[in-house]
Amino acid sequence: MSGLGAGIRLALAGKRVILLEKHNTVGGLNGYYYRHSCKYDVGLHAMTNFVSRGGGSKPFAKLCRQLRLPYEAFQLAEQIRSCIHFPHTKLYFNNDFELLRSEISQKFPSCIDAFDQLAKTVIELNDTALSGTKFISTRAHLKDFIKDNTLREMLLLPLLYYGSAHVNDIDWRQFAILFKAIYLEGFARPRGGVRTILHLLREHYRKLGGILRVKTPVVSITIENNHASEVHLQTGEILRAHQIFSSIGHRETLRLLHSDNTIPSDAQTLSFLETITTLSGPPRMHNWHNTIIFYNDFTSVHYATPETCVDLHSGVVCIPENYQDDTSQTNTTLRTTHLANYDAWKSLSHAEYPTTKQHYLLQSRQKAFTILGQSSKAKPIAEDIFTPLTVERYTGHIKGAIYGHPNKIRDGNIGLTNLFICGTDQGFLGIVGALLSGISMVNHHTLQSK
Repeated sequence: MSGLGAGIRLALAGKRVILLEKHNTVGGLNGYYYRHSCKYDVGLHAMTNFVSRGGGSKPFAKLCRQLRLPYEAFQLAEQIRSCIHFPHTKLYFNNDFELLRSEISQKFPSCIDAFDQLAKTVIELNDTALSGTKFISTRAHLKDFIKDNTLREMLLLPLLYYGSAHVNDIDWRQFAILFKAIYLEGFARPRGGVRTILHLLREHYRKLGGILRVKTPVVSITIENNHASEVHLQTGEILRAHQIFSSIGHRETLRLLHSDNTIPSDAQTLSFLETITTLSGPPRMHNWHNTIIFYNDFTSVHYATPETCVDLHSGVVCIPENYQDDTSQTNTTLRTTHLANYDAWKSLSHAEYPTTKQHYLLQSRQKAFTILGQSSKAKPIAEDIFTPLTVERYTGHIKGAIYGHPNKIRDGNIGLTNLFICGTDQGFLGIVGALLSGISMVNHHTLQSK
């Protein structure tokens, strides 16, 4: 997504642009495919940062202006309602911030004033500045506002799962970005899923004169005098450009420069397992009304690489049909996400890998049924599962690290005169964040540069 954002922004500025994609379709971590006559979205649970048409200076409105795309083109349907599910306590929220406030006021009455102060502080924080990379612990900082441990952990859970590359914590600026994106703005989903966005962006880019090459991996980049002089393709072709923007990640980019060992390897990167099940009948038939459920089995969140292949004690359960104006569905898509252990999956034998996948698919689905309330009518008609190895294979992310390396480079500068990174390791996450990452890097390094 960040590469598409950068490409469109450059093409709008009259630059000659080529996008290189190793896969057979654009989208990276957010793609789609068809299997057994069912269509599946990969990555996308929801678009964050929802605003109504004309949303002023909010990120999504800024995105539309910067890419010169009409708001209506994204065909957004708002979430119905989502839930943070802890033992003995639930907090509901939707795209009206007052619902979350009222939930906290009722269930944590002594904390409502502190929560209001937290929200005010987050709103006033300039979280999009490209300067400053020092990590600030949100777990430590949150104690200055919220004294109740359960409420702190409940507020953290969705933000950790939707954007933290740090074990058991999240950077304070990242927390602010996601707090605004999820709680203050909210969730929406394009009618038709992620393919709606990808088709819109791809065709807009092409109409602007941009060149797109799929199934075209980059195998190396030649550096001369701190300048990226040549891009070598798997086809044997060599490209030269005034500027290069890499959306594949910091360490992954350095690997193309044959400099992989310059990135510290001691930082733990997080990876995930995701399952998708198509069930007969729409969600209302199963009495499932929430859009997304973030659940945790304990009063504190353990957000770290599990010792086994998968940690089912916390996760995300998503029903993509539970968006407003989406009443024509005949089936239900049940999606689950959990923390996973890349090394444990990598160590499985060729025979063990498929059986372990099937085991965790069934276990994860049963966990979702427990959270949602088992439906006697929930009959699986199609299913699929993605491990960290799947992510690594199709995206190139080392060890399947969805959120990249913990250390972000907010200005995209990795020490070369004409090669900059955008996307995950630049620090903006989610579809809107990724697109804005590509836009901001082009604005900063191309359109505002002397």
